[in-house]
Amino acid sequence: MNGKKALKILGSILLGILFLWLAFRGVELSEIWESTKGMKWWWIAPFTAATLFAHYIRALRWEMLFTNKEKVPAKITLYTGVMFGYLVNIPLPRVGEVARPVYVARQVGESNSKIIGTIVLERVVDLIGMLLLMAFVIVFLIADPQVLSRLFGIDITDAATQIDLLLTLGTFGVIGLSALGLLYWLFKLAAEKTEGKIFEIVTKIQRVFRTFVDGVLAIRELKNWPLFIFHSGLIWALYIFMTYAGFWMFDMQTEFSLGITEAVVLTVVSAVGLSIPTPGGIGSYHLFITKALFIFYGVPEVTGLAYATISHATTLVIIFIVSPSLLAIDKFLGMKREARGTSNIQHRAGNIES
Repeated sequence: MNGKKALKILGSILLGILFLWLAFRGVELSEIWESTKGMKWWWIAPFTAATLFAHYIRALRWEMLFTNKEKVPAKITLYTGVMFGYLVNIPLPRVGEVARPVYVARQVGESNSKIIGTIVLERVVDLIGMLLLMAFVIVFLIADPQVLSRLFGIDITDAATQIDLLLTLGTFGVIGLSALGLLYWLFKLAAEKTEGKIFEIVTKIQRVFRTFVDGVLAIRELKNWPLFIFHSGLIWALYIFMTYAGFWMFDMQTEFSLGITEAVVLTVVSAVGLSIPTPGGIGSYHLFITKALFIFYGVPEVTGLAYATISHATTLVIIFIVSPSLLAIDKFLGMKREARGTSNIQHRAGNIES
């Protein structure tokens, strides 16, 4: 591990510690434990089912972005890749986004860069979905939009702020696309002007870059747009249900009148918190959820923190248990597929000889 990567990991860990401190300061751990005593633990079962199903739907949606039909991974391989990525993200934030496609690429013999390109495309789709859901929440679900300013620290209801955010996103988008275009042109120019070993290196980099772009542009070859959109919506619906199930764990639907509408709002808040590069969303998720429950709905911070801690810990336990299990199952099934393929080749060869 080089020094730069080590500093990034250290920075994310320190950021997570900071958010944890902000979330837990002024709260006694004994109070949090007391809040869990009346908890309806059996609601963890539907919460777990929704979590696993959401990740499986993500794998099915990812499958639609594989344009080379001869190298489409098995569903179990894609599902394993998704869960493995989440597992790696816990100690190494954002590294799972690379580990996931690299794992799948090795299973099917596809280019790493091309599958990484599909992940970039997937993240763009997720970002668009989050922004649309956030806009829906701000316009239709928040009774007093000014409370968002207390949560996020900026007045996102102000027209000038909204324009600045859009301009910032647009600027980064244009810069990113321009940089990619410039890099491609430079590598192409270098490939034409260089010879020998340097030519081979430049050509290889150019090939990797081209396959990466092919992965990003896989959306052009998508055949079933309605199903892709349905999968994207279903993922968010399952995330909302996970939030809603957490309400029932702590009887919030009765005590604080929290329902599906509030679950939609909290899901958007949690998505923002989880987008901050802390290990597995630790700290940032706890802080954002606790503050949102208190600011929006008057839920005591102790109860909100207990809710955030239990729901987040349950998610981590699911990942820790299911990911290694899927890795073992996928390896076993992969060996069976490989043995079956070898047997078929030998059988055909025997028929030819006879």
